[in-house]
Amino acid sequence: MASTTLFYIFIGILIFNFLLDSFLDYLNAKHFKDELPPELKDVYDKEEYKKSQDYKATNQKFSHITSLFSLSLTLAFFFLDGFAFVDQWARNYSDNSIIIALIFFGSIMFASDILSTPFTYYHTFVIEEKFGFNKS
Repeated sequence: MASTTLFYIFIGILIFNFLLDSFLDYLNAKHFKDELPPELKDVYDKEEYKKSQDYKATNQKFSHITSLFSLSLTLAFFFLDGFAFVDQWARNYSDNSIIIALIFFGSIMFASDILSTPFTYYHTFVIEEKFGFNKS
């Protein structure tokens, strides 16, 4: 009973955090179409300012998509007992708790890197390239 309650509290925290971040990003995004403030007219070129606002808007949309994907995978992993599976898999290799923890977190981090690689490449080679920031 207590573990089930804790499980749903954790799921609620994950979802609440995603919704709060999305709401704050939305509030920030409302200002991406603002005109160049008069105080900055001698500092920023109007076209460069528009380009920076477009860049921020594109990054915000892409960030929202990647965050939604990450949340979906995390929730699926929780509900499908993925963490229990990885834990049991790690326990097959050792009885030492430190080794088990290293295998567990190492495999989770490795899988996370593999899943995030396409998003990283898209960000670097499509979005950054579009705005002329790709130096790779």
